[in-house]
Amino acid sequence: MGQLIRGRLVVEEGSLQGQSVEFMFNPTEYTISKSNQWNLKANKSGNVPKWEFGGGEPRQLQVELFFESYLPRQGVAATDVRKLTNQLFNFMTIDAALKGKNSKMGQPPKCRLIWGQDTKHQFDCYITSCQVKYTLFQEDGTPVRATATLTLKEVRDPKALLPTNPTSAGEPGRRIWVVQEGDRLDWIAYQEYGDAREWRRIAEANRIFNPLDLRPGTALAIPPL
Repeated sequence: MGQLIRGRLVVEEGSLQGQSVEFMFNPTEYTISKSNQWNLKANKSGNVPKWEFGGGEPRQLQVELFFESYLPRQGVAATDVRKLTNQLFNFMTIDAALKGKNSKMGQPPKCRLIWGQDTKHQFDCYITSCQVKYTLFQEDGTPVRATATLTLKEVRDPKALLPTNPTSAGEPGRRIWVVQEGDRLDWIAYQEYGDAREWRRIAEANRIFNPLDLRPGTALAIPPL
């Protein structure tokens, strides 16, 4: 077992945008997979049908999250761990503020899985399944420790990500953030660095003189810390 570090799952859009769940988990214990669609095409002149590529499936990440609200110290009361785990289920419910192309009823929000300072491999995703196992209880039955198993499917095709702009060419570690409606520099800094106060770093790298003047679709260079 490696050292546990703090991570979080953050909602990126809709009425829950900015809400997050923090957890403790071992980042060496996760599984990531990808599959492709291959269809069989009739081959009347042969014994083996022909294979036809039907497209790629999104990567899937399965991760186990650890939650602990039991602190056996004098003067510190245990709390119901479901206050944390129920948020995961909330992130899977339909948000009326998010209407899909083929639906007027809304859809669950896009999330981002973050841990440590690894901004390069943050995982933009939808939660496709969530299973919570409660493993420690108080005398009255209140759960204070839990393990959640999440299955996440990526949102963006890596090939669709924009290349770095000329101002960031040749500087390793830079990322690109495409501004969405409602984005703010402090919010972007929090997502990328875990610290909203780092917004000036992004403003300076992109020569932004008015931090309130962000236009949707603008590609921002995100410099490394």
